Amino acid sequence: MRGDLVITGRIFRGSAEGQSQGWILVRSNLIARVESGVPPPFDDGTRFVDAGQRTVLPGLIDSHVHVVGLTRGGYEVPGDPYRLGADVLRLARGLKQVVATGITTIRDCGFPHHGVFALRDSLDTRLGEAPRLVLSGRSLSTSGGHGVDLGVEADGADGFRRAARVEIRAGADWIKLMATGGTATPGELPSDVQMTSEEITAAVEEAHRRGRRVCAHTSNATGAQMAVAAAVDSIEHGIELQEETVAEMAEKGIWLSPTLACSVVEAESSDDDGIPRYVREKAKAIFERQQDSFQRALAGGVRIVASTDAGPAYLPLGTQSLGQELATMVQLGMSPAQALDAATSSPALMLGLEDSVGRLQPDMVADVLVVDGDALADVRSVACPWLVLRDGVVAHGKERV
Repeated sequence: MRGDLVITGRIFRGSAEGQSQGWILVRSNLIARVESGVPPPFDDGTRFVDAGQRTVLPGLIDSHVHVVGLTRGGYEVPGDPYRLGADVLRLARGLKQVVATGITTIRDCGFPHHGVFALRDSLDTRLGEAPRLVLSGRSLSTSGGHGVDLGVEADGADGFRRAARVEIRAGADWIKLMATGGTATPGELPSDVQMTSEEITAAVEEAHRRGRRVCAHTSNATGAQMAVAAAVDSIEHGIELQEETVAEMAEKGIWLSPTLACSVVEAESSDDDGIPRYVREKAKAIFERQQDSFQRALAGGVRIVASTDAGPAYLPLGTQSLGQELATMVQLGMSPAQALDAATSSPALMLGLEDSVGRLQPDMVADVLVVDGDALADVRSVACPWLVLRDGVVAHGKERV
């Protein structure tokens, strides 16, 4: 059994409670105590880490990433056994670097093959070496639709029902639907409506019947309306959300996963940044509309999580990209405490992990991030990890423990 560990510092308990100088006690892989003030004496063998004025947070959750970015180089030959094995090995190495930044849970929203499920199951026994993986498997697109390189193509209600069944059988926690066009796929526009309402409804019904949740990529008002009417569990990007859609999302408890900073990075890039011209041009046309939709959703009481769409080289997985997202959310009207909730307790609830992660309180899993500075004064400080625990195992800052 691991020895007890006491960490002192500014303890962030969530927007409802704020933060105060105090301490937490980690015992094995769980948080045993969270208290204000100075810790009492403990038995010999208890380790102490004095974080001073640094902020002690729950480990962060990025609710929309594409871990395939850690394998590239490229995914050139679907089904090539060498490529499948190489992908898994690259992922294992890359995810170790991601968890060291302080992201202890991620939801992947589209991976080209099922090797990612085997990696998830393997890493579950090797704590501290990767974030907790919540996986969609292959995303579901129409023939020639958005993001086909990350998923499987289907057509018609029966086709999408079958495709959902295949991903669930393989191990998917979520089903990802590409309801509309987007910026990252050539030959289409964000205004393209690609799935029909019948296709969306069939996939949602099948997933919910099997106890899985559904997220839908939507880049226009019609796609969002159809996805919300079908009762998906989260809207990804939400580039064009009308008042009626926002009201229905709030009523049904549908989450918004906005990926704001990604669109800004793409829109403000130049020829020298390695982002394809077609991506930049489409992002310039939609990013202000996306920000308006975010503010409309925030004002309308929609539940919101922090998400980055990280994976491309220009938006690497880790707290650097997540810090950009949180700063953008604050700029658009969230309080810093709300933004930190959107990367901790709120996504834990969306993912069904609220009883184990996302908060610093007794009996929760010891996913802990200590960052330099006051995270409530500057949410970008989450990109400055000083100590990281994943399930009580030190993933960064071993020399301090």
